[in-house]
Amino acid sequence: MSAFEFFFGFYGLILGLSVVEVITGGARILKQRRRIRVGYLTPMLALVVLLDLSGFWSTSWVRYQGIEVSSLLLVVGLAIAGTYFLAASLVFPEDLDAWSSLDDFYDTHKAWVIGGIWLAKTASHTLLLLVTGKTDVLISFWTSPPLLAVVIPLFALMLAVSLVKNHRANGIMLLLIISAYLTLFIGVTPR
Repeated sequence: MSAFEFFFGFYGLILGLSVVEVITGGARILKQRRRIRVGYLTPMLALVVLLDLSGFWSTSWVRYQGIEVSSLLLVVGLAIAGTYFLAASLVFPEDLDAWSSLDDFYDTHKAWVIGGIWLAKTASHTLLLLVTGKTDVLISFWTSPPLLAVVIPLFALMLAVSLVKNHRANGIMLLLIISAYLTLFIGVTPR
């Protein structure tokens, strides 16, 4: 087993659990859709989390080939993947009896979900690259005009979703975030 396989097995397991957490939460809501008003915001937030995790996972696969494993790398990887898991676990409620509407749950938890994604993404694009000695990729990422043209507005939208209370505005911003991810997947090669 290579160092990359060792690290990515550990890292990917936690990221995979994050995906399962969102999908399981969605299935639980779908089964109980007559008991709780679903709305559109929480399913859109779930899609944002799944798209973000997909892009993050594929980018990590490309970036960390040939790395050397260290305890520091495992701890930083655990912190980043763990942050994703915590964010993913807050997309859907565990106790459906406590919430009459997913929109109410969304209002209470959206900042934690979006903030967790933002924190994990930023740590991945900085701290993890530093720990793995990939400073050239770090510099390339944060200075690439095509990437920055998507990343800066994406981060601004994430901040706005966390702060703005209007549901219609949140729906529009979540749609823009989803569009940004699709633009990244289609038009920019991960680094």
